[in-house]
Amino acid sequence: MVRFAIIEVNQNLTIAQVTPGQLPEDTAREERGHLIDPVTYRSYDQAHQALAKMLPEDARQAVLQGA
Repeated sequence: MVRFAIIEVNQNLTIAQVTPGQLPEDTAREERGHLIDPVTYRSYDQAHQALAKMLPEDARQAVLQGA
């Protein structure tokens, strides 16, 4: 089952797909980033909502609106 993780790459938060059987930490390393949230999400949408909650209020609205 594919999972999604929130990682930081080049000082930006992003969502990465975690391959089945792979640890989210390994995915972050492959992307040359750092794991931000130890939780993995079942869908991109769940990860997207969690990511939005991590952002400051002004950036949160842009993320939730898909900008």
